[in-house]
Amino acid sequence: MKRKIDRIKLTRPEKILLVIYELSRGTQKNFKFEDIVIKAFKKYPDDFHLRGYVKYPDSEAVGKELYRTNLKNGGILNYGNKIFSLTERGLEMVRRLKGRITGEEIVSSSRFSRYVGNEIARIESLESFKLFLEGKELRIMDTDFYNYLGVTVRTEKKDFLGRLETILETMKELKRYEDRDPLHSKILEYNQFMLNKFKDTVNYYKQN
Repeated sequence: MKRKIDRIKLTRPEKILLVIYELSRGTQKNFKFEDIVIKAFKKYPDDFHLRGYVKYPDSEAVGKELYRTNLKNGGILNYGNKIFSLTERGLEMVRRLKGRITGEEIVSSSRFSRYVGNEIARIESLESFKLFLEGKELRIMDTDFYNYLGVTVRTEKKDFLGRLETILETMKELKRYEDRDPLHSKILEYNQFMLNKFKDTVNYYKQN
């Protein structure tokens, strides 16, 4: 279902996300930094040309938006070794952004955003969630917390924070429906328990 909304002025980070979305054709396919630089220059030459040389792309301008904004910490973009891809949450954000660009907002007829539905299904399958439901919280260890976020102890800070943000956004959307499904209420309780129990781990990644 679609409804008309006002057109918007895009920010540079939004333009970068649209570029990656178009390169990947709406998937989580990986792309090199150089591919993004060229595509961004071709699509938005006024924003990404080299100062004083309008016929040449400015890789520094593109890199600034990719690395210095919160695209990774926010769980929107994955990258490493100059290879980039959108996360599931990132894909969802760009789909909605594209609707806003055309003057139409895409309103999902399903209950949750796609990435939220996937996160909920993943959480429901976790052994630590089953332990929580059985009242065996004492058996939940720090490795279970990493599994809950979908990371490992070797995950880099920005990736950890990105996954944490994705979980937090999932809980915000889930909260709107908690009265309709008792299991979803339990997921919210489980999330709060995990964040409280392992708050020192969260603070470590936020502060270092």
